[in-house]
Formats: sequence, structure tokens, C-alpha cells
Amino acid sequence: MKTSLLLAAALGLSAPLAAQERTHVVRSGDTLWEIARTCLGDPFLWPELYRLNAGTVRDPARIYPQQRLVLPECRDGLPPQTAYAPRPGEAPSGDRVLPAAGTGEFPVIAPGDFYRARLLVRDSEIPAVGRLAERVSATVIPIESTPLISLYDRVYVALRQPGGLRVGDAVHFFRRDRELRPYGRVYVSTGIGNVEALEGDVATVEVRTVYDVISVNDLAVPAARFPVRAGVTPREPRRPLSGKVVGFGVDHPVQAPQELAFLDLGAASGVKEGDVFAAYVPRTGRTWGTRPEIPVARMQVVRVTDRTATARITGLEQPGLKAGLPVRLVSQMP
Repeated sequence: MKTSLLLAAALGLSAPLAAQERTHVVRSGDTLWEIARTCLGDPFLWPELYRLNAGTVRDPARIYPQQRLVLPECRDGLPPQTAYAPRPGEAPSGDRVLPAAGTGEFPVIAPGDFYRARLLVRDSEIPAVGRLAERVSATVIPIESTPLISLYDRVYVALRQPGGLRVGDAVHFFRRDRELRPYGRVYVSTGIGNVEALEGDVATVEVRTVYDVISVNDLAVPAARFPVRAGVTPREPRRPLSGKVVGFGVDHPVQAPQELAFLDLGAASGVKEGDVFAAYVPRTGRTWGTRPEIPVARMQVVRVTDRTATARITGLEQPGLKAGLPVRLVSQMP
């Protein structure tokens, strides 16, 4: 499957993922989340696997050994320990190993990393064209609470002005969250949908991807184009670049790998998606001498705005990652 198709799947714009199908025999410990991570490169695409197997899987949280699941043609097959079951009359293709990110047809970060990342920006920097006004739910039964918005639901988006969107456009929903002064506000990525119809200043949008709770009053923003080229990996930096951690996607005392951190460096500083930073405790003078620098964490940038970057924590050497800790660029995208 080409990278462009993988990206389109993340945006919900592709042809059906089942265009080229195989079957996977469930093994003990398998989950739709992990199969989507391995097969599609993005665990948040598990609803597509559930949709393809709605006749087999009754509860997406429970799949059982020996069940046969329909899969789209995977990026380059599942790892050797997970077997494909060929269709009747199809010759076994043998085990194929998923290539490393950044090689061949695959980007160093997945499209899902980019689209589900939280942003730290000023309110004026969010190019909202409208807001989510209501879920489409024609009924004569009074609804006392706001209905939950789920995958493939249709919603109305109230546009700030007619012509802000076109049929077929991808719309990215964000929820305003807490402030991190003086850098701006955290915006939570909640989901992505496609414009199905337009009538004056109202767009009807079908939800194609869910990242968080999608709610009425979420801002509607034209979805950005995924900027990371396939087959490109970070290299030694061309020049030194230092900054600091200014906050986290979810604010709690101890951070963990795969969580998000915000840096006070952005596109204006030359930062790109895929860049790698190291956080550390600087050398410090003590009565007994100079304490050496202490490595704390590694993180890879998944989303860049003009003045800040959102980075995924890829490794922790010390449980001391906190706001204010300095970072420096250790690998840079070409």
C-alpha cells in the first residue's frame, strides 16, 4: 500500500480499505489496536478493522484466538510471528517483515501522529472556519442530553461565512483547552471528517476519524496536509538549536513515553516534523565539583506551529521530565 493511501486512510478520504483484502487468524494477545498499529502503521485506525469485520466481531474490545479477520492490504505485511491465512485457492505469500519507519514508502512519523497531536498556539493562530453546531439526529423523541458523536456520524458545522469550505474538503475538529502563558492555549485534536453537503453557511460533515471526545462547539479547521516525506530520516543537525519544555499535552506530575510535550521552538526556528530533541539537566556546580549533565528524555516532533512544537516522548532515562527543562536538537529532518 502506498504512503498516499495510508495518509488518505488517516483522513478518511481513501477508497475502501478493503480494496485488497487478506484474512488474519487471531492469536492469543491480539487486539484490534495492535493489529491496526502493525498493519496500517496507526493504531487509531482500529475502527476501520472493526467496520470491515462487523459480521465477525461483536465487541471491538474482545477478539478471540482462531477468529479470522478481514484485513486491508497491509503496509508490507504483518511481522513473522503473526500469520496470514490465504484465501481459498490463493498461494501462501510467506512471512513479510514490516520495514522501519523512514525507509521505503513509509514516513518517519505516521500521519496519525501528526493529526491527533495537540497544539499550543494563540487563539488567533487557529484558522477556524466555523464550529460544530449539532449532531444530525432526526427524531421525534426529546433528547435531554447531547448525544455522543461517534465514527461515521454526521454533524452540522456552522460556518463563519459561506464558502469557507467545499464539498469533499477534510475538516479537523479541535477543542479549546487550558492556557499555558505566555505561549497560548492547548488545542485538543478531537477528530476529522469530510464535507458531504453545503447549504448556505452550514456544512454537513461525516466523521471519519476520532481522536478524542468530539463535542458541540469544537472548532472546525481545514485539515492540514501531512508534511513528512516517505523514505526520509533525521540526520545530524546542520546547526545547534536549543530551547526548553514549556508544558505537556496532559498535565500530570510524571510523564511517560508516547505522551506529548510542548517545546518553545517552532517553524520560525527551523523546526520540522520528525526532528528529534534531547531533554537534559545541565551541568551544575556543587561544593564537591561540577556535576555532569544528566540525560532525561528523547522526543520526536510530530506537529509544528510557527513558535511552538508538539513532540512525542520516545524514551525516558530519568523520571524528571518537567516544564522548564532545556532541550537541544540532536537529529534534524532534511
